[in-house]
Amino acid sequence: MARPMRAPATTVIDSLLFRDAFGTPAVRAIFSDHALIQRYIEVEGALAKAACGVIPTVAAEQIAGRCNFEALDFDLLSHETDTIGYPILPLVHQLVKQCGEAGRYVHWGATTQDIMDTATLPCSRSARVWTSLPPTSTS
Repeated sequence: MARPMRAPATTVIDSLLFRDAFGTPAVRAIFSDHALIQRYIEVEGALAKAACGVIPTVAAEQIAGRCNFEALDFDLLSHETDTIGYPILPLVHQLVKQCGEAGRYVHWGATTQDIMDTATLPCSRSARVWTSLPPTSTS
């Protein structure tokens, strides 16, 4: 009896045959959608704390404390990301709602690229542990 086929792979990363040639399960987990979104939230919280004095301290504390990965609507996030082309604005929309009045200060002074780059750096460092790349001089 033949085994049912999965949906066809559209990239080598989706491929059952080739995906481990370009990464490992550990590295894929580091760069998974959920891991990256969690990092984006951490960066938004850290940004709020760093902006104390520019934004009200109470707002910064509320942003850092209320942004909650578990409360996200991932179907909405996926739909809006498909529409816009990147995940930060849809994520910010949801974080603003989570933070109530303090939400107007979410993402204050940052660009989308700031958040994405800052969140990706720790992922890259973590992934280096799982590869054969030697540490760089800036490590």
